[in-house]
Amino acid sequence: MKLNLIRVNQNRLLTITIVVLALLLFGNSIYTNQIFGHNFAGDQSASFLALMDQMQTEMSLINTNLVDNNQPLAKDHLNKITELYTKYIKKEIAERNKRIANDISSVINETSIAIEKNNQDTSMLVKNFNDIIGEAVSVRIDSDALTNATVHALHFANLINSIDLSYADALDTKPMNMSFMNIGDNSSSSHDNHNNSNINNKNNTMSGMNIDYGDSSMASMNKDTDKNSNATKNGTIANIASYQTAKELTNNAINLFNSTIKPNIPSNATENANAIESGLQQLKIMIETKAPYDKVMGIIHGIIQTNTLEIFNLPLESSK
Repeated sequence: MKLNLIRVNQNRLLTITIVVLALLLFGNSIYTNQIFGHNFAGDQSASFLALMDQMQTEMSLINTNLVDNNQPLAKDHLNKITELYTKYIKKEIAERNKRIANDISSVINETSIAIEKNNQDTSMLVKNFNDIIGEAVSVRIDSDALTNATVHALHFANLINSIDLSYADALDTKPMNMSFMNIGDNSSSSHDNHNNSNINNKNNTMSGMNIDYGDSSMASMNKDTDKNSNATKNGTIANIASYQTAKELTNNAINLFNSTIKPNIPSNATENANAIESGLQQLKIMIETKAPYDKVMGIIHGIIQTNTLEIFNLPLESSK
């Protein structure tokens, strides 16, 4: 009797898992059946890499806008850098190398002056910034993490989430999340435990799933409907700087996938790899054509993130 009960519970859990994945994969065209974003339990090295990518992206866009003689947009991107480079991040880098932390601040200040002077050639500042960021990565992240496939997969996943946030902000739409899903966190404080033996071990990632369709969660979803009313409408960009960021981060994600992620995907996950590659190209086209947010979010979380999770068995963040 007890064995039968266990089997029933296991079957119920499997059914729930299939339903959730089906919603993620196929629900992107139906806004009322909202898809919720993946919040991956993070490796700090991966988060740092994604943050540095974002800062470099914003610096590049400063130069792009100054070349186009668009000083206000250049300022918007500088503001994004200052928001990203918090006192905490500066302190974290300074603990490893104070000079590098200060150099990052110096280039940011020099860039601010260049914007005020409407200097249309900041290419050297961009180069200096990229060089210093490279140093920051080398001192902040251990060499074993820089060659770890799962760390880079989390790096990629974080970068994709940043695209989601930037595009939602571009459309003045509230990004969606998995607030009603409590998913077991298999993360480890040491990235030594993130190794390729986890690849395709989907059961471990999904087994901790505990879904609570409580009234408060549904009320929260309904409360956000007005904010997301333009999520199913094409086109109107409310924040051009965020739109530029979303486009550029997408190009960066494609480059990262081709250079670092794809070579680490095992041969038995070719179908997943092809799905991610196709999803990235769809994402690029959708953002360039200013597609509705729910369509973009469906590609991000229904195709790209889901297949990345399956290949690398990425741990999902638990709700607190």
